[in-house]
Formats: sequence, structure tokens, C-alpha cells
Amino acid sequence: MIKFSYLNILIVLILFVLGWYFFGFGKSEYKKVIVQINENKFNVLVADDVAKRSKGLAVLDSLKENEGMLFVFDYADKYGFWMKDMKFAIDIIWIKDNKIVDITSNVEPEPNKSVFGLKTYYPKEAVDKVLEVAAGVVEKYNIKINDEIIIEELK
Repeated sequence: MIKFSYLNILIVLILFVLGWYFFGFGKSEYKKVIVQINENKFNVLVADDVAKRSKGLAVLDSLKENEGMLFVFDYADKYGFWMKDMKFAIDIIWIKDNKIVDITSNVEPEPNKSVFGLKTYYPKEAVDKVLEVAAGVVEKYNIKINDEIIIEELK
């Protein structure tokens, strides 16, 4: 027979609330926007909370060259990104104040690696947004550091 104390009940409630917050139970779907870099437009999902950012593009099986995910942060910092559960390679575009400040190209998935064995990628300077697109897009569309981005809200 299990004895429930107030402490056990409190612990269960705390774990439930943390699960709700971090794993997105009850969260809304991803917002969609268009990100324009030079003349190129990308239809992207917005990861603007902890749950969406932690899942990232691992929720998808593939990515078209005009698609991506925009990670939006409340403040600029050197956020680390990894390829946990990813199924395809990507280019990572590091952004601060809607200006590209760094690019990491052709980042490959790392299947069969534990979380502790995954490589973590960081920008050269603090960023407030990160755009992930299909591998090869940066080179194909000649996207460069100092290019500006424009975010268009969908109606």
C-alpha cells in the first residue's frame, strides 16, 4: 500500500506543471511567418517558447528548400543548437536585430548518438533569432553575413 503525504502530492504536482511547461502539453500550434533574405522568401514555423525550441525541426521528416524554422528568443545570447532526433541536414543562420551575424552550413544529423555525445553548435556572437533551413540553401541563394532579414506576418 502506498502512503501519500502532502510532500508526495506536492512533488507530483510540480512534476506535472514542469512537464506541461517544458513539453508543451496544451500548447498551441506553431505560428507561421515568411522570412525574406535578399529576394528569397522562406515559409517558416516559429519556435517561440521552450517546448517548441526544444523540439525544433525534429518534428519534421524532411524540409523543402523554401521552408525552415525561426527560433525567437527574448534576449540575445550565444544559444547552443544540436541535432537531437534530426532526420536531415540543415544550414543554421544566426541572427541579431534582423541581421545575419554568423552561418553554420551543412550540419549533419547524428543518429545513434546519446544526448551527451551530440555536437553543440554556437554562434560567434550573441543572437536573438536563429533560422534553420535545408542544407545547401545558404550556398545556393548566396546568403551571407550582414544580409538583412525581413519577417512578414501571415494574415
